[in-house]
Amino acid sequence: MITFCPRCGTRYLPSATTDFIERTLRCTECAVTIDEAPAMLASTSDEEEVQYDLGEWVMGERTAATTALLEVDIPYRWEENLVLVVPAVAEDEVDLLLDELGETEELEDDGTVDGGEEAQEAMGDLFVAADRLQHDPADASIGAEVLEAAATIGACPPPYGIERPVWRRIQALAATLAAHLEAPDLGTTLDEETVAADARAVREYLRDLV
Repeated sequence: MITFCPRCGTRYLPSATTDFIERTLRCTECAVTIDEAPAMLASTSDEEEVQYDLGEWVMGERTAATTALLEVDIPYRWEENLVLVVPAVAEDEVDLLLDELGETEELEDDGTVDGGEEAQEAMGDLFVAADRLQHDPADASIGAEVLEAAATIGACPPPYGIERPVWRRIQALAATLAAHLEAPDLGTTLDEETVAADARAVREYLRDLV
């Protein structure tokens, strides 16, 4: 049973955790849909562990941390009160990873990294297109608008006022939606239900940012 969102550590509602395997869950905090949980650090392991209290980290920062852990194949699990647990043997690597995320945030605060109007406009375009696409996932013209905005977002640093971890989450959501839209080009059938769900997740995540 999955008790906490593997991406941001938010506790799932009790009613949602009883049938995790049978249906898709969407995290109420980070909006990610998880069809299959990533390889998590077992709570019954005899291996020594290290805990990180991320209770003061915002959702975007927590998802950036777990995304980075997955990229370097470091297993982890979330516990109550947004405590991130990793193997003790990976402590030095995780310390460095979390420090790098913090340094990136400082650059954001200093205004050193800014995607400017191009990134801001692409974010707005993606929001509008995703809003339309959720109702008509098979519309090729709307899909093309999404792909164009997603490509720009994927290549740009975040616009002013958007934290780097939040931008990474936007990039990830946009890339997932784009990948499912491009499925016919890869020889598979367009899954309209999945595209609509992806578009809805993009819209909900961007709703308060544009």
